[in-house]
Amino acid sequence: MKSDNRGRILFISFVFVLFFATAVGRLFYLQIFKGGAYQAAASRQQKVNTVVLAERGGIYLKSQGKDVPVALTRTWYNIWISPREINPLETEKVASVLAEVLKLDQADVLAKVLKPGDPYEPIKEKVDKKTLSQLEELGLKGIHWEPFQDRYYPLGELASQVVGFVGRSGEADEKIKSGRYGLESYFNNYLKGEAGYVAGVKKALGSLVLPLSRVVKPKKGEAVYLTIDYNIQLALETELKAAAEKFSAASAAGVIMDPRTGAILAMAAWPGFDPNEYGAVEDASLFLNPNIQLVFEPGSIFKPITLAAALDINVVSPDLKYTDYGEINVGSLTIRNSTREAWGSQTMTQVLEKSLNTGAIFALRRMPQGVWRGYVDGFGFGEKTGITLPGEAKGDIRNLKSGSEVDWLTSSFGQGISATPLAVTSAVAAIANGGQLLKPYVVDRVGADSDDGEFEVVFSGERMVKRRVIKESTSETLTKMLVSVVENGSGRRAKIPGYTVAGKTGTAQVSGPTGGYTEETIHTFVGYSPAFNPAFVMLIKLDSPRGVQFSEATAAPVFRKVGEFILHYLNIAPDKPIVK
Repeated sequence: MKSDNRGRILFISFVFVLFFATAVGRLFYLQIFKGGAYQAAASRQQKVNTVVLAERGGIYLKSQGKDVPVALTRTWYNIWISPREINPLETEKVASVLAEVLKLDQADVLAKVLKPGDPYEPIKEKVDKKTLSQLEELGLKGIHWEPFQDRYYPLGELASQVVGFVGRSGEADEKIKSGRYGLESYFNNYLKGEAGYVAGVKKALGSLVLPLSRVVKPKKGEAVYLTIDYNIQLALETELKAAAEKFSAASAAGVIMDPRTGAILAMAAWPGFDPNEYGAVEDASLFLNPNIQLVFEPGSIFKPITLAAALDINVVSPDLKYTDYGEINVGSLTIRNSTREAWGSQTMTQVLEKSLNTGAIFALRRMPQGVWRGYVDGFGFGEKTGITLPGEAKGDIRNLKSGSEVDWLTSSFGQGISATPLAVTSAVAAIANGGQLLKPYVVDRVGADSDDGEFEVVFSGERMVKRRVIKESTSETLTKMLVSVVENGSGRRAKIPGYTVAGKTGTAQVSGPTGGYTEETIHTFVGYSPAFNPAFVMLIKLDSPRGVQFSEATAAPVFRKVGEFILHYLNIAPDKPIVK
């Protein structure tokens, strides 16, 4: 028995020795041969180096002293399921509930639910809190969600081309986004804020080892507050859309500006797009803002510029007469009035009332060509307005320097030269305000609340006079002539009861791709009211309307409807008796 016990002890000792030797060998292998790899892995698990994105600043319209958000950062949720956690007896119930609450196809959801053992199946991205709450209340197992922040545009299409949207930045980190188009792009560096980060070492349970770690909180982006008024913007967009649909126009655009300051009160285009669903837009041209990024030949709304120059150097007067024969021959070419009529003896005021091309040429010929070019430049047609929006285009006035007599003469009624709607609006605002060309601005201020509650401004828009372009007396004289256009001429449908309106219609031919002009037309109306103390100047533009020949029946009524709304909304007192 002693011998047996001794054998057992030896055997057990051998086993322990063998185990110890194996353990030591294993430790030697791990520490010497694999030590570097495991040390690196441990370091990766312990070290933290995470970028924390900042909340993007909001964009706001104004409305009677209040701020109306047009772009915000909002928390959304991605919904996913773990089929292996779902009770096999409840698969159809879970699929039915998900499909109903999330507005999905039940068969597609059921196919994902019926994957036993699957730990993860994505169901729907970007779900709002209200919808998530509906799922939470049901208390079903296997349904999970992950929060994230993304841009939200509560007003949908309203002012979409002005605001733009936030999209993928193209960086490796898919979470990083940046502004695309509009204000989101132009003010991206202000809006995006400053990212924070967490760098250091964490404990086994995940908490940070504070002495060895650094945490920098993200700084929220600045907010952008616009000069655009929500109610005026809504009125403009509503009427543009109605007119475009009524006359089957290809597109429509409009700008409303305070001629006293240069502040943009509204800027709209139709068709627009919903920035919440920008990925579904098939035609990327809808992202462009045609009021600043696309040029057009202004046609007869340019005639007030011609008369402004001629009046300013005293080569014409409102009552100066000429004989209208309906057409003018220039070499082998014939320039005619738009109605093809001859009106005989006409004053310069009647030239504007009837929109006579021959009368604009008569006024132009009384000016030296160099003087005319100087006035066109002075009104800003050879430059960008400088508005704080991306991609502003510059008009083309090269024909004024071509030396061609035809190019010179046709420029008097806005043919052969081009400009953006904003540039035309800005030029007419100079006529309205007494002769000063102002820099238009759409942003009132950019900034954020400081720690002590004070708003810290980092950028602001303000009235800025570029230069004087005509004398104040010229402005007053021309305004009277433009009032007569609305009272007695082609702008009658722009009349607003109780208010004087100065304005001009325009029906311009669209140039063809290979030269010459097509049968397509652009209908415009530009004007301001009250005429002698204007609260606004407005340009309305309809592209290729159908069934109507002249803009008096298309663009002018839009001006009247929106203008009447603005005057009442701003509580502007009437300046003339209302004729019943």
